[in-house]
Amino acid sequence: MVLDYDKLMAWHFPEVSRDYGVADSIAFARGFGAGTGGQMAKSDRPYLRPVAPLAMPMIAVPLCDGEFWQQHPDTGIEWRQIIHAEEALTVHAPLPASGTVRIAQRIVDIFDRGEGKGAVMLQEQSVRSGAGHLLATIDVTTILRGNGGFGGKPYQSGRLKMPDERAPDASIELHAAVEADAIFKLSADIVAAAGAPRGKSMMRGVGCFGTAGRALLALACDNQPSRLKKLAVRYTGPMFTGETLRVEMWRVEAGRALFRMLAPERGDAPVLDNCLVDFSEDA
Repeated sequence: MVLDYDKLMAWHFPEVSRDYGVADSIAFARGFGAGTGGQMAKSDRPYLRPVAPLAMPMIAVPLCDGEFWQQHPDTGIEWRQIIHAEEALTVHAPLPASGTVRIAQRIVDIFDRGEGKGAVMLQEQSVRSGAGHLLATIDVTTILRGNGGFGGKPYQSGRLKMPDERAPDASIELHAAVEADAIFKLSADIVAAAGAPRGKSMMRGVGCFGTAGRALLALACDNQPSRLKKLAVRYTGPMFTGETLRVEMWRVEAGRALFRMLAPERGDAPVLDNCLVDFSEDA
C-alpha cells in the first residue's frame, strides 16, 4: 500500500497524562528481569525495595506505552507488516519512582526504501514531569515493510560498527524476567507462531530494552541511574522469558561504549547488536 506522507506527518497525537506509583516502578523492574538472581542479584536490589526504591531510567519506555495507532485505517500503514527495529532513550533528568508524567509524541520523518522494500518511520516521544520539565526523550525506528515506493527520501542507515577486532572490555550475564513477572511478554498466539521454547514466552521490545539497560547500569554506571545519559539499541533477534543473556561492552571513548546482547543458551544467538550507551564518567 502507498502511504500518504503529508497526511502521516500531520498526524495528531494528543498529549497523555499518566500517574504511576512505587508498585509500578517495581513491576517494571521485574518485567526487565530484576530479582532473578545471578551476577545481577546485588545490583537489582535498589530497584526492588518497597520503601524509596530507585527508578530505572528505562521505565520511561513502558510509561509511553499506549494505543496501537498504526492500526487506524486512515494511516494507510500495513500494520501487520511493521517491525520495531531500533529504540533510543535519552535521559534529561532522573525519573522519580512515582509521580505524574505528561507524554507527547510526533512523527519525525518517513523514508522510502523503494517498492517492495518498505519504508522507515522515525518517531519521537517526550516525557515531562507534571510541572512540564523534560525528563526523557525516546526515539523509535519502525520498518513499514508494506509501504515502500511512495516517492519519499531514501533512507541512510546510521548503523554503528562494532569493535570486533578486540575482546569486550566488560561483560555480564543476567536473566530475562520469569513468566510470573513477564508483564512485557507477547500474546500467546504470537509466541506460538514464533516457535518459543516450551514453557517460555517471547518478550516485547520494551522488555528486551529494559533488560539490556539493567546490564548497562551495572557495567557503565556503577549502578547509579543518574549517570545514564543515552541508551540506544537495534533489535536483531527474539528474547524469551527466563533465559540467560550475556551483554558484552566495548568502551570507545570517554563516556561512550558500544554493546551487544546474546543468548548463550541458544548458541549465542543475537538479541541486540550495534548498540550504544552514553554515560557520565563521574558519580
